[in-house]
Amino acid sequence: MTARPRVVAGSGGRSYAAVAQGLLALGLLAFVALPLAALAVDGLRGMAALGGGPAAGPRFGAADLAALRGSVVLSAAVSAMTVALGVPLGFLLGRSDLPGREWLRPLCTVPYAIPPYVLGIAWIRLLNPTNGLLNQAAAAVGLPAFDVYSLVGMVWVLGLAFTPFVMLATADQLSRVDATLEEAARISGASPARVLATVTLPVALPGIAASASLVFAATAAAFGLPYLLSGGADADPVLTTRIYQALALDPAHGRTEAAGLAALLALLGLGVPALLHRALGRRSFATVTGKAGRGEPFRLGRARWLGAAFAGAYAAVALVVPVAVIGATSVMRNVGGGLSPGNLTLERWAEVLFERPETVRALGNSGLLAVAAATAAVPLGALVAWTSRRTRLPGRGALSALATLPYALPGTVLALGFLLVFTQEVRLVVLERATFALALSDTLWLLGIAYVVKHLAFPVRSAGAGLDSLHPSLEEAARLSGATPERAVATITVPLLRRSLLSAWLLVFLPCFSEVTLSILLHGPRTRVVGTVLFDLQSYGDPPAAAVLAMVVIGLVAAGAALLAAFERGSGWAKSS
Repeated sequence: MTARPRVVAGSGGRSYAAVAQGLLALGLLAFVALPLAALAVDGLRGMAALGGGPAAGPRFGAADLAALRGSVVLSAAVSAMTVALGVPLGFLLGRSDLPGREWLRPLCTVPYAIPPYVLGIAWIRLLNPTNGLLNQAAAAVGLPAFDVYSLVGMVWVLGLAFTPFVMLATADQLSRVDATLEEAARISGASPARVLATVTLPVALPGIAASASLVFAATAAAFGLPYLLSGGADADPVLTTRIYQALALDPAHGRTEAAGLAALLALLGLGVPALLHRALGRRSFATVTGKAGRGEPFRLGRARWLGAAFAGAYAAVALVVPVAVIGATSVMRNVGGGLSPGNLTLERWAEVLFERPETVRALGNSGLLAVAAATAAVPLGALVAWTSRRTRLPGRGALSALATLPYALPGTVLALGFLLVFTQEVRLVVLERATFALALSDTLWLLGIAYVVKHLAFPVRSAGAGLDSLHPSLEEAARLSGATPERAVATITVPLLRRSLLSAWLLVFLPCFSEVTLSILLHGPRTRVVGTVLFDLQSYGDPPAAAVLAMVVIGLVAAGAALLAAFERGSGWAKSS
């Protein structure tokens, strides 16, 4: 039983906690509540215009409705594809005697860690309608070409990228099924296949449905891949690219339209999971009793190697082939020259990483921003978690909710809120004597703050989970020995949370280094980062240089995944401490 959090210290501890909470509240109000409030005001005006109200203007029309329809169709299709692939993969890798599960599971999981727009670069090389490698091979045998620059192309790439989400959720749910239910069905004469279809999978339905709804929300919020596969700002098949188009074509007057579309996007991304959660919440799926145990792995028999082939094919198509294509493209002098020895060189790597001013500056900016954002987010998130779990201060729950809300919102929505508030100079006059000015437009500060706000949920949840596993009596013992509240936290709590905090640091650093949505909308001429430069290189005819930056992102993801796995393997010491 988890002990009830309480303040160990006297008035001194309470005063420090109150001051910390007050500073956190001011920061979250300024950089979370204020942008979202501004967006809500403009969003209501924009939605009124979309509905033909008094604010309606000539800019609102069929294109906006087409974008809404495109987002709904894309999100529904990607969710269906991830369920079709993720459920059998989750069963094979989580509850069967599939050969090679130890190496197939990580291979099938990694695609979720790679940004979809990076995978999109590979599929453009493979399925470009004019010179894609697979389309060239199809033409040689008389088959029609596949156009990746389409809604179907977006479904294909996003479906491959998000399948691990459903796969992991399915595997986790299947591992929680009460073994006695399956045993009872077998004793009653049901075959293994019938037990799977009528007992095991129906019990896993809540996890499958919840993961599919989150895939729906993530797809609706996706910007990078739809931007790549829609022809840039000239096409508007989904809401995110339509918002970008409204801002790019008319920066002065397009914000109201963009705000209205952003409000629709937020309703779409948050409303579908909420409705599904409410619907499932009315049904009972409780199957785990106090003596429940995990059932035996399902015996696949002769189908074992067929299942291994299915899992291996997904890993090859979703990970191995795209990474190989990007790697090969990065060492080509001429993309059309193939892999002939005379066409292979590392000169492009040296040029992109060390000689081109724009890419060198972008790599430096991304590295600096990712390190700074992770380093700032971890202590802030840990402080939010500590305040909500170790104090009784009023408003601590609201503080935690405000800190985690931005991660649930589409990046386009959050970026637009920042544009509405912080792209103009904000002045504060105190007593008609002192003037404070805040000018964040076209600065790394704007991107850094946006990165911290967007990913603050990671350290809040990671530190919160760690604090839940630490009994408050550890801090109480330090206080009874004469330690101050700050010393008790620094010498007892923080060391025991070290692995959780390091994991949270990596979870913030990795997406910030390759972040696209916030970067595209908030960057300026002096604040170009890897995501923006990568898009320019891919869009304006330098695929080898784009492939070099994409391989840098993939390398960082692989290294980060390895470190996170090492932290998880070594976390047992904390449980025994």
